[in-house]
Amino acid sequence: MKIRVLFIVCFCLATLFSTAQTKLTMVQGTMKKENATAVVIFDVINGEKIELASARLNKQQQFAFALPDIKNGFYYLSNQAKKTLVRVYLKSGDKINIAISDEGYQYIQPTPENRILKEWDDLSYPVTQMSVFPRKDTATYASFFPTLTAFVPKAEAFKKKVVTPNAAFNAVMKKLIDAEMEHAALKFLYTPNSKHPGKDDFVPYYAGVYQPNKYADGAILNFAFGTDLVRMYFNYVYTRVITPDSTKRLKLADILPYFGNDTIKGIYVEGFMSSYKTLETFTAEIEPYKKYLVSDSMQARYFRMLKKVGTFKKGDMAFNFSYPDINGKKVTLASLKGKVVLVDVWATWCGPCRAQIPHLKKLEEELRDKDIAFVSISVDEEKDFEKWKQFVDKEQLKGIQLYAKGWSDFAKYYDIRGIPRFLVFDQDGKIVTVDSPRPSQPELKELLLSTLNSKATAAATATK
Repeated sequence: MKIRVLFIVCFCLATLFSTAQTKLTMVQGTMKKENATAVVIFDVINGEKIELASARLNKQQQFAFALPDIKNGFYYLSNQAKKTLVRVYLKSGDKINIAISDEGYQYIQPTPENRILKEWDDLSYPVTQMSVFPRKDTATYASFFPTLTAFVPKAEAFKKKVVTPNAAFNAVMKKLIDAEMEHAALKFLYTPNSKHPGKDDFVPYYAGVYQPNKYADGAILNFAFGTDLVRMYFNYVYTRVITPDSTKRLKLADILPYFGNDTIKGIYVEGFMSSYKTLETFTAEIEPYKKYLVSDSMQARYFRMLKKVGTFKKGDMAFNFSYPDINGKKVTLASLKGKVVLVDVWATWCGPCRAQIPHLKKLEEELRDKDIAFVSISVDEEKDFEKWKQFVDKEQLKGIQLYAKGWSDFAKYYDIRGIPRFLVFDQDGKIVTVDSPRPSQPELKELLLSTLNSKATAAATATK
């Protein structure tokens, strides 16, 4: 009994000693917003918000967090719906008291870092509220671009005010200002709007957005919008710096050289994985860049995607579709046995689909004496049936034209969410690929002929 009591006393003393050694950061305050019931605090990991803790509001709408041994950096306070309300900078041991309401937020005796951060939030609001946090679709480039241009010198002047006793904060805050400007400028471009700029409408700020070896120091990973900025930046580079070739599929090899940081490359590889539809393409193109997938979450997503694309690997039996043709006659994949089958999933409203039609017609003509079935499955909705028939007649579409009444079981089976999509099946109704090159690419013709010839070669070998 004495030994047990002694153990308990020692354990309690050890716990108290451990707590005393732990440096707590306190974040407390009030949230007087309509329907608010809780506060959530987020850390930033690799350019994204990760929930750190949550606290329910008491009857006086107060909250408090005691955070042990946190890393110095930016954190985000949100409501229970996880809508960001306040960004704060925390150092280990800080004590923050903040009042949040529908009118905004105010500190009670802010730290030097948060005084600067609050000034920046207030100063940059006219720009961010038009792009990152738009309330209504009232701003167009005609109003946003002049606002952005007028704000650039103000942002540069503000950076000179970032002088606190915390040298690490000063450095990262200046990088935040540059990154937030760029994020606002690009976010506006890639947000649906009633009016979009032409080539000659862009203001000088955008000319400096592209930089070789971009984000090499990885500083943007300290900000919750970092991952979003990485993706928008490449969209900008691809559409305004590179001359895109619409006949070629974008590959990781085309993207990654534009980033100068391995962690950022890993983030992009992780996000790009969902674009692969076949095991063969996935493994061939991801393998050289697996070295960038260093975090546990990246590795987990890699294996999830590997399992997903492995479902439709080469040699698996294909889904036996059954749809009416232009005359109402049912056509199935099984009825085409003995032929190599190219399936084109498309719609009359799809611009990229229509752009492939001349190439498809040319390919059909070049291979008309081969045992290849060209099958086009329309996902036009049932209300557009007559529109589909008229389009087929007007464009003199050849091959086998099938009507699936919208996003049918075939599209759902192969998880087709974007069109055009081309799939190839062999003479036995087995998968060759569920994401083939397009007719505008010479690789498709080579694939069809090699599939045709491989069967003939196998048959000849069997008869010897």
